[in-house]
Formats: sequence, structure tokens, C-alpha cells
Amino acid sequence: MGEWNGRCRRKYVRLKLPGTFGELSITAIGGYQVRSTSRRVLIYDISPGGLRFASGLRFPAKRKIRVMVKITISGLFFETEGLIVWRRPSENLYEYGVAFDITSLHRSFLIRMLNQLYAELNPGRERIRQYYACLSNRYLEEQRSRIDYTV
Repeated sequence: MGEWNGRCRRKYVRLKLPGTFGELSITAIGGYQVRSTSRRVLIYDISPGGLRFASGLRFPAKRKIRVMVKITISGLFFETEGLIVWRRPSENLYEYGVAFDITSLHRSFLIRMLNQLYAELNPGRERIRQYYACLSNRYLEEQRSRIDYTV
């Protein structure tokens, strides 16, 4: 392995969610609204920017499929929409990447949920948790001036 040069392609840290299931339904194809039944999918990991899941269903992966994702994280229900951005075969399933299409306020709520989840999953890794919280707080501070808190 080479030395790390300080550059990272990822904007967010991803958290692995072993054995976590969520519900997924299609809300739009291209520019057309649709209503589909929801399917149970296996969530591999999640970040404030999106998630990776597995399913036996084969969707196109060209940002034309808008999906609704429902998942419970740390006892809290989270629901959001996103676009399927990639697909790859994996054994008898397909893995997909979903990029969330959410507001800054919704993303800040998700960041707080993920910080709580990380603390629960990794109680002995205080330094990493503090680093993750620091990165998350930096994002939240950058977004604070842009968030409209009125409902």
C-alpha cells in the first residue's frame, strides 16, 4: 500500500450497518412520477451523502430512477429520497449506490443520527468518534447560515 497523500474522493465518512434492512420504493422514473410498492433491501453502509444497498431487483443506474428510502437508525426513523447513481453485480444480487437529494436541514439531522450511531457501534474508539464529530460539526457550521429553520 502506498502512502496517503492527504486527498480523499469522499465528501463524507461512511458507516457500515451490518444486518440492517430498510424499505425502498420508486417515486419517479425520468421526469414521471410513479407509485411502486416498497421492497425490503439490505443496507450495507450510509453517509450524510447517500447509501449503498443490495437487492435482487435490477434497476438502471443512470440517475433516472428516484427512490424513497426508509430506515431506522439508532431507534429513529429516517425517510428521504435519492437517485440511484451506480449498480454492480454481487453474487446473486445487485449492489446500488444512492445519492440523497435532501435539504441542508435534513442532512444535518442525518449527521446527528449518524454521530449517535457511531458512538453506539464503537464505544471504545473515542478518538475516531471525536474526529468524525469534528468533521460533521464543520459541515454543520458551514451550512448553518444556509439552513432555513422555518417550517
